[in-house]
Amino acid sequence: MVEKIALIKEQVLEAIENASSLNIIAGGSKEFLGRKITGTPLEMGRYQGIINYEPSELFITVKAGTLLGEIIQVLAERGQMLAFEPPQFTEKTTVGGVVATGLSGPRRAYTGSVRDYVLGIHCINGLGQDLSFGGQVMKNVAGYDLSRVMTGSYGTLGVILDVTFKVMPIPEFELTCFCELSRKDALTKMYELSCKPFPVSASCYDGEKLYLRISGYRDTVKTILTGIGFEEYLNGDQFWRNLRDFRSSFFNTDKNIWRLSLPVTAKPEIGDDQYLIDWGGAQYWIKSDRPANEFFKMAEELGGNATLFKGTGHNENIFQPLQEDMMIIQQGLKRAFDPHSVLNPGKMYAAI
Repeated sequence: MVEKIALIKEQVLEAIENASSLNIIAGGSKEFLGRKITGTPLEMGRYQGIINYEPSELFITVKAGTLLGEIIQVLAERGQMLAFEPPQFTEKTTVGGVVATGLSGPRRAYTGSVRDYVLGIHCINGLGQDLSFGGQVMKNVAGYDLSRVMTGSYGTLGVILDVTFKVMPIPEFELTCFCELSRKDALTKMYELSCKPFPVSASCYDGEKLYLRISGYRDTVKTILTGIGFEEYLNGDQFWRNLRDFRSSFFNTDKNIWRLSLPVTAKPEIGDDQYLIDWGGAQYWIKSDRPANEFFKMAEELGGNATLFKGTGHNENIFQPLQEDMMIIQQGLKRAFDPHSVLNPGKMYAAI
């Protein structure tokens, strides 16, 4: 472990000396996300293993190159899970990639995001310095916000070595149900349920049917199903896995796929484009060849943000353009963590 960290530091220092850049990679399952970059590969895939797992204390510390599937299995054996339900793009998806991209699955709107479950991060910054933020319990707040800053930074601030996650118990029972509704009625239903003490753990509207996943005690879940008048969907586990891992038929397309994160009361202009809505109405997936600026403008006006998740244009703007003051803050963070711009430069924005 110490030798591997020393090698990573050495690569960072060599990049600084040669005025070159590094492309941080592990499993490569999310390489299509963000802007395309060049640089010497910094391989993290062999930096694997569980460092510490305390089921009774509800945390696990793992090396960044550890396969996500391995962690899911280990936790499941003890009746626990990563409650933000991270996407497992392929069997090569790693923990470091999960944190670097900051993506969460269908459960996110009801249990929290990746950032909410990252307790601590051990990393190497763009100066080759070994840094640790956070700890192993929620009450340890020293440096905790810096762990959050690292989450979703696409490797532009540091090479993630180890991550400590808060874990949660797997629900005793889960059931998926559906009902045919209009888009307006589906959004209304999702909003109404979010305002009530119903144990909904996922929701998705595909343009015709609203799907709900209800989690909790068996008797309670069955009673809720009877009360809301939905029909049970027998292949629910597979449905949510496909949505989580972007394997449903919706994502199998040559068109651009846009992800819009919006307030639940927002009403984006979809037109004739195909779409999915999840996260209780807070996340839209839209298949469209409309210009990028149209989505960026719409998202900004609605109080959210848009991202080109899949498609062409990966040398252009992928993420919602930042306002001037936010860009200044982001550039300041980049200078603080990676002043020589050797770590994934331009992965998110050309100027970072």
